[in-house]
Amino acid sequence: MSLTSKLTKLSTRTRRVLIGLVVGASLGFAFGWLIATFEKAGAFVVPKLEWSDSLALFLAALMVLVGFVTLAVSASRRMLGRQINPDETRLATAAQAAFYAQSGAVLALAGVMIATPVLVPAGLDPVPTAVASAAMIALVALFLLQTVLNLSIWMRADEFMRRALGEIAAVSFFILQGALFLWAAAEKLGLVARLALWDAVSVMMAVYLLVNGLISWRRGLTT
Repeated sequence: MSLTSKLTKLSTRTRRVLIGLVVGASLGFAFGWLIATFEKAGAFVVPKLEWSDSLALFLAALMVLVGFVTLAVSASRRMLGRQINPDETRLATAAQAAFYAQSGAVLALAGVMIATPVLVPAGLDPVPTAVASAAMIALVALFLLQTVLNLSIWMRADEFMRRALGEIAAVSFFILQGALFLWAAAEKLGLVARLALWDAVSVMMAVYLLVNGLISWRRGLTT
């Protein structure tokens, strides 16, 4: 059996995920290669980041990218309709377009919020108090805006979507609560290094996005 015939037997969702993984890996490799090349040439110096900062920037880039793609798709009701149900050609409703647009905006805002505390110190060392205060005020404003959008998404969601959101929150809480307790106990016993709050936030976001993706896939919310 050829590779083409095997791919045609996969579901539309599976094919899209595989294509996305291949494209994403290729773009990531090319971007990393360009950064390394420019750094060796002395064009710029990449700041040395902690592992949690690198993880936060990776998650931020992922969320901003997916957020903008979702916003772009929601702008076309025809394209969004094919995304929701590939087997039909009907247009998405105005309510569905608004729901997906808000979801994309929330995701992009989350990416900006998690990247800001890393990028500001990386670009300015030391960070002036005025700049740090302005960045913090901006983060508070973005957090409030995101909260309003999240509440609007919850009110627009149907019962099926609300169950999925509740399951994502419950599973994430269970995993993170157990992991936090075990790490804190090991830290108290002197078995592991002390974990900074930012390290915990980066891991929390990674776990949440992973759980979100898996549950959305299992419930058929990704197409």
